[in-house]
Amino acid sequence: MIQKSSMAYCIGASLIALVAGTGTASAQAADPQAGGGGNNYADIIVTANKREQSLSDVGISITAETGDTLLQRGINSPTDLGKIVPGLTVQPSPFNTPVYTLRGVGFYETTLSAAPTVAVYTDEVALPFSAPTRGAAFDIERVEVLKGPQGTLFGQNTTGGAINYIVAKPTDDFKAGATASFGRFSTYDVQGYVSGPMSNTLKARVAVRTIQGGEWQKSFTRSDELGKQDMLQGRVLLDWQPSDKVKFLLNVNGWRDKGDTQAAQIVSDNCAGSVEGTCGSPDATNFKNYPRSPRTPRAADWGYGIFGRRPARDDSFWQASLRADFELNDNLTFTSISAYSHYKTDSVQDFDGTTYASVDTNTTGYIKDVAQELRLTGEFDSLTFIVGGNYNKSKTYDRLFYNFSEGPSSNPLWMIPGAPRGILTFNYSRQDVKNLAAFANAEYKVTPNITLIGGIRYTDSKRSFEGCTNDFGGDTATWWNAIFGTNVQPGGCLTFTPNFPDIFDPAAFDNLNEDNVSWNVGANYKTDGGTLFYTRIARGYKSGSFPTASVASYSGYVPVKQESVTAYEVGIKGPLADRRIEYALAGFYYDYKDKQLRGRKPDPVFGTLDGLVQIPKSRIWGVEASIVGRPVDGLRISLGGTYINTKITEFTGYDAFGDLRNFSGQKFPYAPKLTAVADAEYQAPISSSAEGYIGISLTHNSKTTTALANTTTAFVDADPRFDMKAYTLVDLRAGFEFPDSNVRAGIYIRNVGNTYYWTNVQDNLASISRFAGMPRTYGVQVSWHM
Repeated sequence: MIQKSSMAYCIGASLIALVAGTGTASAQAADPQAGGGGNNYADIIVTANKREQSLSDVGISITAETGDTLLQRGINSPTDLGKIVPGLTVQPSPFNTPVYTLRGVGFYETTLSAAPTVAVYTDEVALPFSAPTRGAAFDIERVEVLKGPQGTLFGQNTTGGAINYIVAKPTDDFKAGATASFGRFSTYDVQGYVSGPMSNTLKARVAVRTIQGGEWQKSFTRSDELGKQDMLQGRVLLDWQPSDKVKFLLNVNGWRDKGDTQAAQIVSDNCAGSVEGTCGSPDATNFKNYPRSPRTPRAADWGYGIFGRRPARDDSFWQASLRADFELNDNLTFTSISAYSHYKTDSVQDFDGTTYASVDTNTTGYIKDVAQELRLTGEFDSLTFIVGGNYNKSKTYDRLFYNFSEGPSSNPLWMIPGAPRGILTFNYSRQDVKNLAAFANAEYKVTPNITLIGGIRYTDSKRSFEGCTNDFGGDTATWWNAIFGTNVQPGGCLTFTPNFPDIFDPAAFDNLNEDNVSWNVGANYKTDGGTLFYTRIARGYKSGSFPTASVASYSGYVPVKQESVTAYEVGIKGPLADRRIEYALAGFYYDYKDKQLRGRKPDPVFGTLDGLVQIPKSRIWGVEASIVGRPVDGLRISLGGTYINTKITEFTGYDAFGDLRNFSGQKFPYAPKLTAVADAEYQAPISSSAEGYIGISLTHNSKTTTALANTTTAFVDADPRFDMKAYTLVDLRAGFEFPDSNVRAGIYIRNVGNTYYWTNVQDNLASISRFAGMPRTYGVQVSWHM
């Protein structure tokens, strides 16, 4: 095992060597504000410390891009950010909840109320759960991705980092604009805005967007298609400044999504190697004989096992926030941010990759969240500080209806004559969360070149839980009673039965009360030439969690407690070649305690089932580098990459077959060793009134896995069924700009090589299935701004 002292020495030596040979140095921030044809970069302003600063002055790893760049490169949601942010992967899940993993720190749990490790914000207003984040990338001025624990200023549940969208604000003069694209699968994306003053003290901005598209998935066993898009988004901003000292910003936004949910591709049946009696059932034979999916992006299969409903969603979200800034004097500003958000879902999923009803589900639920932050910002000579507190209260309801009447697990008593057939159940959880925190952060300039940084936050968190696996319609109750001799009534709760083996007292874990102290310390040294050297140590926490799951024992609902990450990082960023090049380099080591993971737990009916488990000790180390340059006028090139090495150093748990294993030495799931991005665009005049451009983008993810057993050791054999292969995606764009009329028109091709890759692999009791990435798409895009 690599010791922390040795790792710090290696990172430091690497930094010195790379600084000495600046030809290999690289930068991680893009150039969102550079003028066309110029060689120098304007300062990139970010709000990573909840105040405006030049990116070159902030001693943490940040990737920043403008909203225009997101539009031109097809970054339509947070799930697409991996195309521009090395180290970030986003797994779309069957239950509409994206899972963010940054530098290997992630939490693959799709329960609506599960707190993520990478939090998403819009203008510093938190989206505390991942499901509502799908519509965050809309009418954006820029996006900032902060890497490493951000608990001091952004709160717990940011052990991996934070994604902060800064929305486009109302303008002093009347402005308007629109962007429209039309592409493959009859997909069109149209958005527009109007902005300007309504009075001497009031400005407004209104923006709308719609994304509509046809089916892109094809059944490989019959004539059927799936995959339509139907998304609406809107936002109203009111900026009221009654005096020079007082400013209010009201933001009301929302979205509605009625598109299809993605179907899966069957890879194999799950009875291979299993000793469970259900694997001899007729339904298990059906899965063994089902044709395997062709290895092409569009192939999939699905059924209509939820009362004939199409795999589709009806999800909505709206949020209202009010920010108030009061300038108390030249040195002090008081800020209040209040927000309310509401998310609702009703979606149908089929992710076994077949027409059989083995994991056909209907997800319904809601999230209601109220948040309030108060803070005081001050600047006195060499000292800059922020002190404050925040409170948020969330109410969540999450219900999963299952139809697995045609899967191998549908009838463990299939050999007994007259035994009931089929299982229809639903499980639910109600979870209420309350967080109260106080925080402080300060920066002190010891000299004009040296700045010391420190911050601390105390958080008190309370989470209550109510959950149950219920009978639906009576058949399941009969099945349950036949096995366990219980007296479950139709519609009754199967899990909370008095005679069930392995009983836990629900009162022992229906509340999870935790507190913690997150902190960070660091130092920046900026040379007169603009190069920044920084070092940072930070500790962050992610709160504990209860699962929403179909279980046959109280043990399936036992929560995981909070996890912590202590991160050590050193880095350098700065300009080269008369600011034609901006580079950055960082090395980091993460000491991980009690990592939360979706793993396997023993089950008295099914052998094992998915459940939340906890890894006592694990670690991550890595290096990160990127560069942005303009070697000649009109040419802009950016490169970025993150290499990580993850390792579980202590954990004993259950594998898919119910055997207890020592998982020490395994890698983290959903954590590719290498992620890399690149982009190049050349722009040149083609007439007195027009300029042409051509660009190429690349995204590379190395091989990773979704299983805990992914490395062969003395204790465990790797399970290759859950591997996700390495892939590289290439996107192209070309077109014209007409500066006098503020028009840009062009064509695009994404995934030029029609690369077949997948974004997730599922273990479904009946089958193992995967979700394919999008095939080649192409189209035209036109934008106009006044």
